[in-house]
This record gives sequence, structure tokens and C-alpha cells, in this order.
Amino acid sequence: MAKYTVKVSKAPKGHEVPPLLADFGAWIGKQSHGTLGWFDALATEPIPKEWSPEKADRLRREAFAFLHLPDGSLLALVNPGADAPRAVALVGSEGEARTVANSLEEFLAQWSRGETEIDELDDEEAASGRKALAAWLKEKKVKAPKAKAFDFAAWLDGDAVPPPTATTQTVPVHTFTPTAVMKKLGPKTQRLASVLGRRADTPEVIAYVTGELGKKVPVSTSENTDAVNVEATKHGVELVFSHEILNDAFPPIPKTAKTFIPYVSSAWVRSKIGEDVLGVPWKVKSEAEITKLLGPPTGRHAAFADEDELTVASWEFALDTSEHVWLDLSFDDSLSVTLAVKGAGALMRYPDVTTGLFVGYAATRGLLDTSRFPAHRALLTAIETRKAKGSELVKQALPRGLWDDHLRDAPGLREMAWRWFHNMNDLWITADLKKTFGKRAGSFGHDEPKLDDDTWDAVDKAAPLLDKRFAAWLVK
Repeated sequence: MAKYTVKVSKAPKGHEVPPLLADFGAWIGKQSHGTLGWFDALATEPIPKEWSPEKADRLRREAFAFLHLPDGSLLALVNPGADAPRAVALVGSEGEARTVANSLEEFLAQWSRGETEIDELDDEEAASGRKALAAWLKEKKVKAPKAKAFDFAAWLDGDAVPPPTATTQTVPVHTFTPTAVMKKLGPKTQRLASVLGRRADTPEVIAYVTGELGKKVPVSTSENTDAVNVEATKHGVELVFSHEILNDAFPPIPKTAKTFIPYVSSAWVRSKIGEDVLGVPWKVKSEAEITKLLGPPTGRHAAFADEDELTVASWEFALDTSEHVWLDLSFDDSLSVTLAVKGAGALMRYPDVTTGLFVGYAATRGLLDTSRFPAHRALLTAIETRKAKGSELVKQALPRGLWDDHLRDAPGLREMAWRWFHNMNDLWITADLKKTFGKRAGSFGHDEPKLDDDTWDAVDKAAPLLDKRFAAWLVK
């Protein structure tokens, strides 16, 4: 059977191959391909300049790649400085940058347990060699040194803390006041729920994730990696850390110019948590059984965003009196339980001229939820009377983009807008506006509408088609 490809005899110029990497290379070169996951080669080479041209010199001076993944991503050994051990970092094929382990020793130990958070290495179908790796590490007496948590993404950014802005000077602390439903949860689910909405660097989160789950807390997120999952399979918990909660009460918290301190944004709860949720058995067989315990569903939704049939019954309950953290029990053939900070969906994350045109149109057709703009009443009135353009509201009130809850909570409106902005079910804002204004080559190689300004003449030209799209929700 084929063996793993190993080329670690020589490091790139300016670097040395750590003895442990050389020893590990000699060992893994004798292992059958696939027994320790899927990777192309254990091979040392410089990090390609193309990955980050502006940071290439620093990366190649302080780091080198040593493992090649099938999707083109690399694992690198990085010198954090200050006499710290070389850390292992992901240099992702899609621009992702994150710490995998604080040392090579820690990485190999994680690999032996299937806990690297690299799917190709943690694959359960390719786990037969992990026990052998664990035995080899024990034989070689490999132990992870104590090391300060290394943040590769922040390191790439220069570790410089950005100056505070109007939106980041005061970040509100979420005060968690439990509801009656929260108090009915079992102790493990209550404990999990209590960390939702908290910053990753708070003592409560660190104690829960490291102390109770035995996992590491993500040190940051970034534009390229806006969410990091932490799965504790044995505990029946999977957490999501993200800075991108589309809720005004949870603004992004910059760590460096391009990295953020994430929040605990959501969590999946599974049967291995070891307790029922609100008395509902994990092996419940029907919606009727849940209804007997919790009453009728509080709502129904489609299984997928492009489907119309509301096949999934859900029971949603606020867990804090501010109604920021919610529990959802859903049933569609089986029970699923999630906890999440309430957040909107992004219709347009990075607004452009078409966003302004739509906002102007929506303001004059009664599609906006005006209560979402208390500080911009006068501007809304000016737009509604065509004395100001929609782009002015976008600039002043939508620094994080246009969200679905900026629209009225009318049945079906937000779902329709989501599909229209995301090119689903043969609905697409770009296609409609190209039909209206004609098309031209865009800056990213795709066609775009011939539209440079969201004037009221432009809104009027697009209105007949938009009126057809949103006919069911227009205020008459």
C-alpha cells in the first residue's frame, strides 16, 4: 500500500528543521497513506509569496510550510518570538489564517486524538493510525511545552491594536437575566446557555470551554474566518464563535486592524449532553409528542432557504429577559436543539449603489421597518419625500450592511428579500437591475448593472419591475 510522501530533510533558507519534525517525518513515511488522514505531503518549503504579497517577506522570514492539504491549504511552523516555541498555523487556500496549535508537540498530540480541527486530518474514516501515533509520542516522551496562546491572524496583522472608533469605544456588556424557561433547563444546558453572547476572552467563557469541555478558546476571528467552531463531541456540545452577530447589541470588537475578539454566537446541543431539554426526549418520534410537552409549535419554517413548504416545526423560547439569547427545538423527522444569539441575515454585507437604490425604493413603498432607525427619523422622512437618496441612509445608518430585519416583519417579505439578494429561486437583484439599466463588465470580472448613482430617476426606472417583485407587501 502507498506510503505518505515525506520531504523534511532540509528547511527553506534561514530556517532549521526541528528534530521532532525530522523524527516524525521518518516515522510517518513508513505509515500507509490514509491511516492518519488525507494530505498530499509532509514537506518543508517556503510559504508562497502569492498567498499574501504584502506580508510575504515576514512570513517567509519567520515561518515555513511543512504539511500540504488536498485543497491547497498549508500548515506552517511560525516563530512567534519572545523565545516561544514554534506554533502551528493554517495558511488557508481561501485566505484563512488561524492558529492550529501553540507548538509542534501540541499539534501532534491533537492529531493523535483527532482534534486538530483540520477536517482532512480528523476524518473518522482515516483514524486507524492515531493510536500508533499516540504510542510513538509516548515512546519518544513528547510533551507539549507551556506556551502562551499564539494568535496567528493577529500576528499577521502586526498585533497592532486599532484606535477606537465611534462604534467600538463603548462595547456594551450583555447582562444575562434568566427567564422562567431558562430556569427549567437542566444544569448542563443552563451552563452552556449562560455563555451565549459573551466575549471569548471573558473568564466565564474560558472556564467553560477549557475547564468543562477541555477545548481551546479561539483567540480571534477575521474577515476571512468570521466564525470558528469548537466541537466537544463527548459532551454533546458544538460552539460557534463569531464577531459577525448581526444584532446592534453585539458590535464587532476589533483586536487588530483585521482581527476581532469573537462572541459565543450559537451552539448545537446533542444527546451526549446527558440530559433532556425541557423534558423532551432525544429520541422523540413525532411532532405530536413534543406538542404534548411544550404546547403547539411557536412557528414553522422550510428545511432549506430555497424551499417554500414549511415542513419543520419549531418551539422557540427566549432565555434572557432582553430576548437576545434563544433556545430552539426543531422537529423534522428527528429533534434538533440549538442555542443562539438573535441575529439578522445579511442581505448586502458590503453595500454598493444598488443597495442605495433599493433602500430608496423600499422607503417610499413602506418596506422598511422604520423603528430600526430611531436616530435617523429626519433622514427617513427626507427619503420618503424624495429630498434625499437611499444611499445617504446606507452611509449613515448601515455601517455593517443591509440586514433582513431592516425590512418589515411581514409574512414572507424577509424570505423573499433574502432570495432576491442571494440569487435563489430564479430571483436576483443583479439580474433585475441589468435588465433595467443594461450591463457592463464589473471590477471583479462579472457583469454588473450600468448604474453609477441611485438618483430618483434611476429609482423610478427600476420601480415597475420592483413593484412586481414586492407586490404582496407594498403599502397602499
